[in-house]
Amino acid sequence: LIKPFFTTSELDRYFGINKNNLWVIYTNSSFKDPKTIAPYPNIKEHLDKYQDVITSDNKPYGLHRAREENFFKGYKIISLRKCARPTFTFTDFDCYVSQTYFSIQTERLNQKYLTGLLNSNLIAFWLKYQGKMQGDLYQVDKGPLMNIPVHEPREEIQNIVADLVSNIIANRQRQVDYSELLKRAKTENDFDREIQLNNQLDQIQTELQQAESKINSIIYELYEIEPTEIASIERNI
Repeated sequence: LIKPFFTTSELDRYFGINKNNLWVIYTNSSFKDPKTIAPYPNIKEHLDKYQDVITSDNKPYGLHRAREENFFKGYKIISLRKCARPTFTFTDFDCYVSQTYFSIQTERLNQKYLTGLLNSNLIAFWLKYQGKMQGDLYQVDKGPLMNIPVHEPREEIQNIVADLVSNIIANRQRQVDYSELLKRAKTENDFDREIQLNNQLDQIQTELQQAESKINSIIYELYEIEPTEIASIERNI
């Protein structure tokens, strides 16, 4: 019943770190019946300590309005509801999240292509002016998500964007790994290693920017956006 729980500490645009720091006891509405917790005596003992403060509709042992578990499993895109920049994270691991997020799953499109499209400058512009804003923050609720004009190109184009997204995800993982090595090098006063890692991180950042730029160019072309319109979009996001 104990599931890996993820937050903005692990989930970012495109990439999510698959090592969680938090866990959630995932118990659905069936746990309204106290007999359901019987096979899990340690969890029952833990939850019993908090009976005075548990206000769940599914108390005494059910998680408050638990969502269907399939939303958290397998290939999916995790969408942050309130953000400074629209944030869509491709995940291929079990990823349990709060109502801070939506989970997007589809078999109609390549999900990595869809991740690239949703993270593009064009969709950020659309959400800013056709979606919902709270001050400077995007409010990416169900309505704006459902109304995004999703282009379904031929499979070849979807695969090109998907490959670029895969490249971004791989480089973001390298970024995380190299940053950890850099911390160690600094602690050990290994200056040569520190210089080497900084150079590698600079190269990774360049490759990330190039991949995102290519995705944006492909998306603009798919939607037949003119150069003057592109300039306006780039100025306004």
